[in-house]
Amino acid sequence: MWAPAKAFSAKKIFVVTFFICLSLIVYNIFTYLALILDGESVKFVFSVFGFLPFYKIIYSHVIAQLVFLVGIGFSVIVIMLGLLGVSILEVEALRGNRFFSAWEAIAFSFRRGKQIFLSELALILFIAFIIIAIALFGVVCRIPFIGAWLYALLFLVPGFIIALVAVFILAVFLISIILLPSIAAAERNGESFTVILETFSTIIRQPLRWLFYTAYVLVAAKIVSFVYAYFCYRAVQFLAWSAKLGGGINMERWVKAGLAHLPVRSDFVREIFNIFPGIDWSVSLSKYIYGGSYGASTHLMALMLFLILVSIIGYFLSVVATGQTRTYIVIRYYKDDYNITAEKPLMDDNFHESKGTS
Repeated sequence: MWAPAKAFSAKKIFVVTFFICLSLIVYNIFTYLALILDGESVKFVFSVFGFLPFYKIIYSHVIAQLVFLVGIGFSVIVIMLGLLGVSILEVEALRGNRFFSAWEAIAFSFRRGKQIFLSELALILFIAFIIIAIALFGVVCRIPFIGAWLYALLFLVPGFIIALVAVFILAVFLISIILLPSIAAAERNGESFTVILETFSTIIRQPLRWLFYTAYVLVAAKIVSFVYAYFCYRAVQFLAWSAKLGGGINMERWVKAGLAHLPVRSDFVREIFNIFPGIDWSVSLSKYIYGGSYGASTHLMALMLFLILVSIIGYFLSVVATGQTRTYIVIRYYKDDYNITAEKPLMDDNFHESKGTS
């Protein structure tokens, strides 16, 4: 229940904001590389989308599509590292180490990046293996006359059972994006197999508890991030208005010129400043966009406003990561009678985890 309050921490928001920006860099690199491979004019695309090419882009070449999908995958992995950084801050605080710094959390996330990557890759490969196996079975079923009977005979057992398992694994894979980083943070040895096993165990043995806690965390995260977004909006207004009292340049128009460089009219940004999708209770930024420009300095203003915007998303993800960490700690206690909070902090280990030395 305290996840939104515990997540409202400068170092937690900083950690996840750092990885969101890094994820955006990774996304841009792969997106523009895919555009180059697709023969598009990168200069033209950049003039339209800039550093935020989130609009739907259709690639005509398979290689370009694969590069784009790989970029999406790595971007998600980087976001998971941000969730991992928040989770380790929360785990260490519950273990009694409240002095675990943001930079230590970032370093921890980079060191555990291989664990996160291998865990997700193992799930993807297992799903791919099942798809390939069923596809090969489909090739066999193309045999005239015998194929139709063979397909019908094996449709229920083992065909349907295997497909059902594959769908479950796919669901766990999607859930693992928010759950696995918290489990990895609580796992001291950095073993991918243990993290995968605990992810499945959590979903299989305590599904209702996990669903209830996660639903609460997501709803609470959206509400408190909306409140934070509103205060950010008013703070920017107050700063521009107060600076204008000193005379000189109209600071409000300067802020509006910076907003003109950002996709504030997009659905994604609109939902950030809206309390819930489908409920029209929001703050509109479109009317504050100023079409003029004061030169290159407006790009710097746009960067500052962008970081404020990302911090709103960062707070939302910080609540999610903090809530998932506390959820896993509770579930681990119920299913295994094991109290993670009773463990020693990482700095008390024989090897110093925060520095990675033996």
